[in-house]
Amino acid sequence: MSSERPPVPAEEYTEDYFLERVGGAEFFKLYGARVLKPALAYALSRSGVEGGMTALDLGCGRGELLHHLQRRGVRALGADFAPAALALARKTSSSPVVCCDAKRLPFKDNSFDRIFFLGVLDHLHDWELEACFEEFKRTLKPGGVVLADTCANTDYHKTLSYEARKRWARRLGLSEPSAPRSDEDETLHVNEHGERQLTRFFERIRWRGEIEARPNEKYLVREMYAAELPAGFPLRMAPLWKQALFRCAFHGPWKKYLARSWFCKVSPIPGK
Repeated sequence: MSSERPPVPAEEYTEDYFLERVGGAEFFKLYGARVLKPALAYALSRSGVEGGMTALDLGCGRGELLHHLQRRGVRALGADFAPAALALARKTSSSPVVCCDAKRLPFKDNSFDRIFFLGVLDHLHDWELEACFEEFKRTLKPGGVVLADTCANTDYHKTLSYEARKRWARRLGLSEPSAPRSDEDETLHVNEHGERQLTRFFERIRWRGEIEARPNEKYLVREMYAAELPAGFPLRMAPLWKQALFRCAFHGPWKKYLARSWFCKVSPIPGK
């Protein structure tokens, strides 16, 4: 353990962080739990949850997903290691929430049909993720799945987008673009991923499933939400011509670079 990089301390995740800076804060300010941010809405739509199922929202944050799982008749449980998150989640949802380390889950074997692990992958080192997925394997029911996503795609924001824009700005004598990640992002996101890293990780721990490239949500507003958007909707939809152009480009080898994040729907390989 001494040679491994230490975990990010829970104290780094403050109430101010969850309310002001973490993804979806602008949605939560406007709508509370009523309207999910795109990443949560998409994961819920792909989860296949049904009434009577059991689900764990690990890294539950403010608790919006718990609220929506409850509305679908799912027996949902939230967990987080940040006390600030648990305090907010208790106000957002009536689902039970517990403080725990994802590497040592305080739940019985075969407890959950679904485990949501959203926006957490990038915050944990590989040695931590390996321990987490061992616990997921133990606590999932037969046929259960884990739904996880990344906060960012390193091939996009560190390689193609930012570096390319910075080089062209220098050549053209323009101001350099702002860095895509703040100092806080760099501190908390200790293990960001591209497609290759995710594929190798799941192969190493003997899990399988889908690793799906996800574009910038501004191209998916109409797909993710009703035709009539709620008042003050904070996500600005891309113009139709940009949507059409992006859809044409979002194929083949370019897809891994144009993806803003990755969505994973995985399960352990039986017998492994």
